Amino acid sequence: MAGFLIRSAILEGAADLIRAHGARPAVLARRVDLPARALTDPDLMVRATSVLEFFELAAEACSLRTWGLTLARDARLAAILGPLWILLRNSRTVDQMCKELADNFDLYSDSALVTLERTEGGLYLNWSVTTAQAQSEVQMSEYAMSLFASEIRSHLTRDWMPRAVLFRHAAPGGSLRLYRTAFGADVRFNQGRNALLLDTRTLEAPLRGRGASGRALADRLVHLEEHPAEQSIARRVEAIIRALMPYAPCGVKDVGHALQMAPRTLQLRLKKADAPSFVEIRDAVRSDLASKYLRHSKLSVVQIAEILGYADSTSLSRSFRKWHGRSLREVRRQR
Repeated sequence: MAGFLIRSAILEGAADLIRAHGARPAVLARRVDLPARALTDPDLMVRATSVLEFFELAAEACSLRTWGLTLARDARLAAILGPLWILLRNSRTVDQMCKELADNFDLYSDSALVTLERTEGGLYLNWSVTTAQAQSEVQMSEYAMSLFASEIRSHLTRDWMPRAVLFRHAAPGGSLRLYRTAFGADVRFNQGRNALLLDTRTLEAPLRGRGASGRALADRLVHLEEHPAEQSIARRVEAIIRALMPYAPCGVKDVGHALQMAPRTLQLRLKKADAPSFVEIRDAVRSDLASKYLRHSKLSVVQIAEILGYADSTSLSRSFRKWHGRSLREVRRQR
């Protein structure tokens, strides 16, 4: 389920950054109708408009004009985009990856647009919020551009930079050092778009991770940079299910595809590890997420059922009572 809801994973690190500048993250969250739990739990579905407003409010409260850009330094596109990132990492070249991002960004959210515009010697990778989503997109546009640049860099070399970065808004006062660290020397403000300008050489570059190393990139989504030996097959399956759940089917075939395993192979790996079955892992995730949404979000029961992959709210109600011995209504009343 995408629409105008996004995963709270986009807020990772925000609370620490706010506290470091003397502000109170929970207070700021309440002001934009964002559940405080979203600052610590990456699995909630929250309103995109609240997140956009939160980014701007946080920058103001922290007196940090580069708040979004600072937050992006430790962010991972894999954790934020979930299954869409799996699609991107299967691209043959940077050009194809950009095209897949633009063509399928609505799988992640309808609150922003990613488009491409070909130009002589390259293309513009454009980002913008959709109509009436927020009064300001300054912080989120800088966050998004930095995230896209970092993802491309991860497939090329550490010193790669776009030909230029363009922003609709005015330049901040003071030094542009942080912008040049993220984007290189050519940083342009007061432009007609928010965009990365990518040259032909970059677009034609093959992605690392195609062929023999494709599995390693798939593991990056699951492990989020942990060493493979540190994470069991059950935890890897759970991580994929949590990423896929709000957006796509979560059958054993879907999760097996994300892990580059046949469904039978995946089930045998779980059995060999004496781990819970695939269905048991999926139900445990559903149980956990159902409780979180009921207690910490304002989503309706119908919306929660859709996110968790149920045909209707009645099916969710039956499962929830089996898991928790209580009704959905009882838990929501005690929120």
